[in-house]
Amino acid sequence: MASNTRPGLWLGGLFVYFLLMNYVVLHSPITLLPTPDAPSLSQAVFLSSNAKHPSQLPSHSHENATDQWQTVSLPHDWYQSQQRTQQIWYSTKIHPPRITQSSVWALYLPSVTHNAAVYLNGTWIGQGGDFNDPVSRHHNEPLLFPFSSTLLKEGENQLLIRVKASHPKQGLFDAFYVAPLNQLEKAYWWKRIVRVDVVQWLTLIMYSMAALLLVFWLVRPQDKIYGLFALELILWATHNLNLFISDIPVSAKTWEAMTMSTLGWTVATMIVFNHRYVGVGMNAIDRAVMLYSAAGIGIFFLPDVGSILTIGYGIWDAFLILFGSYAIYFLIVQFWKTQDRDVYLMLLAGVPILVFGFHDILTVNHFRDRREGLIIQYSLIPAVLLFSWFLIKRFVGSLNQAEQMTSLLEHRVKQRETELAQQFERLKQLEQQQLLAQERERIMRDMHDGIGGQLVSVISLLQNQKSTLLVKTRQKIESSLTDLRLVIDSLDPLMCDLTSVLGMMRGRINDQLRCTNIQLHWQVEDLPTTDDLSPHKSLHIMRIVQEAINNVVKHSSAQQVWLRTGHSNEALFIRIQDDGNGFSANDNQSHSRGLTNMHYRAQQIGADLAISSDDCGTSVTLQLAMNNA
Repeated sequence: MASNTRPGLWLGGLFVYFLLMNYVVLHSPITLLPTPDAPSLSQAVFLSSNAKHPSQLPSHSHENATDQWQTVSLPHDWYQSQQRTQQIWYSTKIHPPRITQSSVWALYLPSVTHNAAVYLNGTWIGQGGDFNDPVSRHHNEPLLFPFSSTLLKEGENQLLIRVKASHPKQGLFDAFYVAPLNQLEKAYWWKRIVRVDVVQWLTLIMYSMAALLLVFWLVRPQDKIYGLFALELILWATHNLNLFISDIPVSAKTWEAMTMSTLGWTVATMIVFNHRYVGVGMNAIDRAVMLYSAAGIGIFFLPDVGSILTIGYGIWDAFLILFGSYAIYFLIVQFWKTQDRDVYLMLLAGVPILVFGFHDILTVNHFRDRREGLIIQYSLIPAVLLFSWFLIKRFVGSLNQAEQMTSLLEHRVKQRETELAQQFERLKQLEQQQLLAQERERIMRDMHDGIGGQLVSVISLLQNQKSTLLVKTRQKIESSLTDLRLVIDSLDPLMCDLTSVLGMMRGRINDQLRCTNIQLHWQVEDLPTTDDLSPHKSLHIMRIVQEAINNVVKHSSAQQVWLRTGHSNEALFIRIQDDGNGFSANDNQSHSRGLTNMHYRAQQIGADLAISSDDCGTSVTLQLAMNNA
């Protein structure tokens, strides 16, 4: 959120959002649940009795209730009518329309707390579960009991419904429906999906997310916020179990204590999470929250369900409203200070939790129609999505930061490795150059003192000889001496690029061509320097150029020779071109053998050699890839 945005405007919008949420939830509740396409039965007589079967009940007349049987309009809230029993029998008469064929009918109970069994004309047609303590709990889900229409009689039929609650304060029996099954199924399934199935899936998702966050926390124990949010999800998901588990595994007292305490601990954990997320350390509020959470353990030691309901709903829940209001106030103050977008989103997710929670507290304390059911579980959808996104963003940010640091470290390591490799390579090159220089000096001394001096002496002796044989002998010796010099030159450590190689040959080429009155056009440009030009490659290149010049001198009758170089992004070339009379492949055997040797040398260094010749002259082009030069 931009730093120049006025926080008052955003908080004003939040206040309007809060008022709208209050109006929709508390003053004009919107129901998305369809009603059955059948009339409801809202008049009955009832009897407080521990009887387990209709045969154990006293007789009665629906029209004229006795002192034992009392008339009631449904829904019947036992707390409001001050009933002091855990079980009530309801009786009513139904007059279904004429039934012409066998079909499936059903009795639909939209709301009942906690369990019900249904008898039609004395025949049991179904029940919600066990009536022994702990009684099966169906306070949040509808019940549907299908039966065959053959059980219905013409005219008047008697319905008896046994309802049992874990405690008199919780008993509730709503108006119900008796109709063909196809008229009741849609309403039943929609209510079951919204009240039960959605909550089951949300709870499963919360447990799964909590497990994943615990793994994150175990991987990064220093980041405690993952552990806090996982604990919050576990507590809230455990609180939700009360909404869809009908056959509880513990006593009703323990179950009610667990349901109330987990809700309080969820709110307490949420406050601590908010503090840690915005960077606030331990403060007085945190200590108060922890003290409150510790006091919640005492709920498990209350003597009976009635005490738990009185203390839990009357005192424990009052503190939840106080802590929930503080959580909103804290986030408002933080947003006013920082104008942080994340804090504002936390406010948008926190308002439904506060409003829905206030609705549920009013409901369980009998200030609202309990048929509306509890709704705080639905406020967790935006809250869990938002906080999960926060934590994922935080985790991804940590990963990105770690990756950046790792990448920086790898870059520095590679940079250092490159520097070391370069230093090692330079040292290696210096050692190699030193060895080559020493070897060249040794060869030069050997040539000067030994074979070189002897060859020069022989050339001097034969210089003035006119005999054809002696002239050819002198020429052979001069060629051998030139070859020896080429070998020595190739070992020169300074010969690291083709320009230097050709430059070293220029003087000898000039001398050779001047003797035959051939003019040299030197068109050598600077070529890229490469570290891959070894003495072996230099010698092959020099041999190819030497052979091309020799062919010009011996066979072309040329007047001019052009020696050119050039390069592109991928290759460089050396071209020797003359204006002689050209040649054919069958001119002479020695010439053909020389060309073969040139191709062989080009192949040895991975180069391409192209030779073309016609009446206007001959062109020899040696092309080398950049990495092979």
